[in-house]
Formats: sequence, structure tokens, C-alpha cells
Amino acid sequence: MKHCFQCGHVTAGEPLFCNFCGRSYDVKLCPRHHVNPRFADVCSQCGSRELSTPQPKVSFWWKVLGFLLQVLSGTLLVLVSITAGAQLLRSFAVQNSLIVLGLLLAVLWAVWKMLPEWFRKFIHYLWKRKGRRHER
Repeated sequence: MKHCFQCGHVTAGEPLFCNFCGRSYDVKLCPRHHVNPRFADVCSQCGSRELSTPQPKVSFWWKVLGFLLQVLSGTLLVLVSITAGAQLLRSFAVQNSLIVLGLLLAVLWAVWKMLPEWFRKFIHYLWKRKGRRHER
């Protein structure tokens, strides 16, 4: 996931260009997508002069601040999740529900393993077929 400092949008994955403004991330790219430094005028591999426009350069301290904000927000989210989970698990009703759910899953798994192989494959085939029908 990359953040564009030109338009402020985030693009998922490891993109070469921003999906919103079309700028490249921290490098200049030629039409063949050869990577060149942001100060290059000509592609170092193919000699093309058609290079992309990189996003604006961000100072080191802004990058450090962004990283620290991500770490702090992630840590806070983990702590809140652990605290809420611990409070929930202290409830007797929730503990009983989890035990019943675990036993039910164990019984269902045991029944599934006892079914003949041909029947399991047939159910799997029907399940996949049902999923394809909903995609259309």
C-alpha cells in the first residue's frame, strides 16, 4: 500500500503509479518501466527521454512521524482488542457458548471425516458449482 503525497490518496498493493493522479512513487519510470532516480533526465537502460513525473519529495522527519503514528495506532488497537477480549472471556455465558461451539465443530468435523470419500467430493463439487452460479 502506498500513499501519494501529490493527491493524498492511497493505492493498494505495490503499484508503480498512483491510481488517482498518475504520478510515480519516488522514482522516474520510462515507458518500459525501467526505474531511474528522481533527478534523471534520460532512462539509464533504454535511453528514453519520456520519463514519469514523481510525487513530491517528503522530508525524512515526515516519514518518521508517519511511521510512528502507524506504530502507535496499531499498538493502541491491539491493546484495546486484548482488553475487550479479556473482559468478554470473563463472562460465564460467553465461556459456555465457546465450549458449546467448539464441541459442535468437533462433532461436525468427525461426521465429515466419517463420510465416504465419493460423497465428500460430490458435496465439494456442488459447493463449488453453487459459488460459480452466484458469480454470474
